[in-house]
Amino acid sequence: MSGNFRILKNDHGVALIIVLLVTALLIALVFEFAYSTRVSLRAAVNFRDSQRAYFLARSGVNYFLKYQDLKNIIPQGDWQEVPVVSTGDTVVRIKWEDEQGKINIINIFKNKTPTYEWVVQLFDKLGVGQEVLDKIVDTNNPKIQMVSDLHKYMPDEDYNKVSSFLTANTLSGDAINVNTASETVLRITQPADKVDAILSQRKDQKQGENATVFKIYSYATVGGYTKQIEVIAKGSPFDYWKSL
Repeated sequence: MSGNFRILKNDHGVALIIVLLVTALLIALVFEFAYSTRVSLRAAVNFRDSQRAYFLARSGVNYFLKYQDLKNIIPQGDWQEVPVVSTGDTVVRIKWEDEQGKINIINIFKNKTPTYEWVVQLFDKLGVGQEVLDKIVDTNNPKIQMVSDLHKYMPDEDYNKVSSFLTANTLSGDAINVNTASETVLRITQPADKVDAILSQRKDQKQGENATVFKIYSYATVGGYTKQIEVIAKGSPFDYWKSL
């Protein structure tokens, strides 16, 4: 009697499940591809903006060196926007300092007695211990090649006190440019009875008139990326170059 029964089979449900699984897999692949594409596109945009920011920062340095009348327009130590290239999401700012208006610390290794005494007075005035200078001039220690090398001998707090008054470039020699030097440097390096006269006379002068050795900071922002370049130059080639 059992032979008279027919077992009904229906494969439609299995086919539907297979279709759903394939569809889900395809959707997952599409989303993965779209995500990978967005990541790659974002990486390309980030690289583009990073490179643009770097080369625009370089252009700020070259712009200043080519048009040195800017040193008479932009006050020393002030950040100024470069209007030629600062448009849209792009901003380029530059700042300059005269390295001849600072005490050249590398001269303490050349038996330059005045320089050594100036540094002694500077450290004393700003509360930096004499033992720091003793470490710097120790013949067993490497010589200073950049002002940032002072980090090896003093904490950040002391470095921040003295770094703006010192240079380590090979272009400016040991002379102090009284037209651009800070009052602190003038009080240390010039006769006391002349400092007030120098400061008074400078009020009617453009600080950049006699500056020839520049430390130039160029800061470029493109989108969400920023690049900063620091250069010490008398022209070209550069004495010092740093990209951040």
